[in-house]
Amino acid sequence: MIVLALLLSLYNPAGAELGLWFMRSPEPIVAPVGDDVVFECSLNVPAESVRWRHNGAYLAHDHPPPPRLSSTSRLLVKFNDEKQEGDYQCVAWFGASALASTPARLTLAELQPFLYQPHKQYFVTEGNNVAINCPPPVSKPPAIIQYLHNNHIMSESTTILPTTGSLLLSNVSQRDAGVYTCSATNYITGQIIDSSLKVTVTVEPPGEPASPRFLYIPQAKYIVQTGQNVSVECSGVGTPPPNVTWRRVNGALPKERADLTVGALRLTDIQPSDQGQYVCELSNGVPPKVAHLVTIEVQVAPVVTKGPQNAVFEENNDTELNCEAIGYPAPNITWLLNGESVDNDSHITPLGGRLIIKRIQKKHAGIYQCFATNAVGTTYGSAMIQVSPIQVTQVGIVLSLNLAKLVIVMFSIAVMVPPTRPNITRLSDKSVMVRWCVPPNPGLPIQFFKVQYQDLDASGKSSRWMTSNEDIQPHIRSYEVDGLSTDHHYRFRIAAVYSNNDNKLGRNSAKFHLQRGLPSNKNPLYPPALTHTEAVTPTSIRIHWEYLNSVLVPVDGFYVYYRATTSAGDYIKATVEGQNARTYVITHLQPDTAYDIKVQSFTVGAASEFSSVVVQKTQREPNATIAPNPEVIGVSSLGATDKSSHGQLYLVLGAVFTGLTLLLSLAGAICICYLEPGLTIQQLEPVTMNGFTHNGKVNGRLSNGYLPRSMNITNNPLAESEQDKV
Repeated sequence: MIVLALLLSLYNPAGAELGLWFMRSPEPIVAPVGDDVVFECSLNVPAESVRWRHNGAYLAHDHPPPPRLSSTSRLLVKFNDEKQEGDYQCVAWFGASALASTPARLTLAELQPFLYQPHKQYFVTEGNNVAINCPPPVSKPPAIIQYLHNNHIMSESTTILPTTGSLLLSNVSQRDAGVYTCSATNYITGQIIDSSLKVTVTVEPPGEPASPRFLYIPQAKYIVQTGQNVSVECSGVGTPPPNVTWRRVNGALPKERADLTVGALRLTDIQPSDQGQYVCELSNGVPPKVAHLVTIEVQVAPVVTKGPQNAVFEENNDTELNCEAIGYPAPNITWLLNGESVDNDSHITPLGGRLIIKRIQKKHAGIYQCFATNAVGTTYGSAMIQVSPIQVTQVGIVLSLNLAKLVIVMFSIAVMVPPTRPNITRLSDKSVMVRWCVPPNPGLPIQFFKVQYQDLDASGKSSRWMTSNEDIQPHIRSYEVDGLSTDHHYRFRIAAVYSNNDNKLGRNSAKFHLQRGLPSNKNPLYPPALTHTEAVTPTSIRIHWEYLNSVLVPVDGFYVYYRATTSAGDYIKATVEGQNARTYVITHLQPDTAYDIKVQSFTVGAASEFSSVVVQKTQREPNATIAPNPEVIGVSSLGATDKSSHGQLYLVLGAVFTGLTLLLSLAGAICICYLEPGLTIQQLEPVTMNGFTHNGKVNGRLSNGYLPRSMNITNNPLAESEQDKV
């Protein structure tokens, strides 16, 4: 524990290595239902946006962006439901990278009844010190215990031991005799409840000498946090009244911080070195003496003594990040990448203070945080990790012959087909729906999409392209962008990130004016009516709806919203094009899971209200397949099978022969190529690494630990193109 105390003075603030940290994190709050609760966080650098999470899930529409970059964010929680209890955490976004604060718990204020306590009788002689303990009920925050003597509230001068809450009667006399009871008060809710405890104290004149004794066994273990004070109770009676002495097992009492008071040993400014066992001894000259053993456990808040370091790694290489933390109890370490848990990433394996990354990809670039948590609190260390992409080359081989030229081009990369130009629909004064598609193609598969948008009416940094925080699943073709400014003009575009971890931008949308209020309410859009849903497979649900087409307001299609019923997160959106569509199959769902589903119609200018929400559950995964009964094959069927097998064999042999012939031809051509002087090899330009070039500069500034005030960190570099200037 002494070594632990020394290490505590050597650590840096969380985020010091990164150059970015929270100057204020949200703080825990205890409140009753019906209160308005405000959480607040602030950073040393203004963030592009800040979002709030509750129990790990982002709150919907909690982050309308301020008119300018801000370093402080506040979340108002109208505490109307016990389900709102839990951890709240703010996540600050800088482009596609994010830093998460330490979480703060919102706890419901409550006061539970006392446990039953039997009636007690104490017979003591005058001059003794008598302690009466009223075990407190469960209360959040801790209840205030009040004692009554013969049904009268005791005066404020009454001595209450701070740690145990016991009532201490010093040098008792006949006036202290009587019945003692107690009550508990929750100062937040205002509740007051009475305990069943009744202690009758009978004070007698001194009589025959009697050895010391405890009226009840005092508390045996105290759990204290560093810096706190503790009063360790030890009070007994005897004739004559006993003396109390304290000693420490295997050590001395801390100098200048130990004070022997009536009924207790008071230790101030507890340190880790104070942990151990203490002995309280009562003696009055009448044997035997009595002793009480007390254990003091000192809890120490976690501290990250060595966090992950800023680094640049080559793509597809294996790497490891390390985090060391101290504290008591030993801290549990968890990892976040850009504010999200790494547990669901197949490339990443967290092993306590070690984070192993296999074949690191460009999507793994960003801010890593290791959170150290124990019973006292939570802290973190952080680092910026950059990923240098593989230098992909495009090789051209030109073969010259005497009579003709044969040109063979070999590509080491496949085609990346970009998304189409997006269409935009107004949803509200602050939000739009962006829709796009990807033409059928044999190119590289898409891992996820990103939506980018540009405020054409903004100036300065606010006019640059902004990127959505979420990775949009590849089967999704629509996305809601909220937090926009009313009466501003915007352009949108879609970026696709492919299986080779490279990306390509689609065309910019037409200029879109986000008008205030509905463009026209003369012919309002009516919501469709969901009529039927059915589970098709363990991962898909088919829905049916009715909608009366209008000649005055022809719709462009329908939006389908769905999410797991147990989830409090945002709905996933799907787009169904065409006014005559009346059915849709929702795919990529979880087996045996209930989903909330709703639909709305839309035009280019607006969207209707939502239909009623319908709940449908997907099918369960099928059981293990049962092997079919063996079939009896007759002579005729055997012959047919044999002929079919021979036909397949000839087909395979023909394919193999053809492939070998092509390979031999290609090898010959390559040999001729090396003999001819016309061979040329072309290479692509070097690829930048996630907005950072190899020359040691970050956004035009040397990367010497200084973090620019304005940051643009992205997981996948979505480079500016010529179309941005249009």
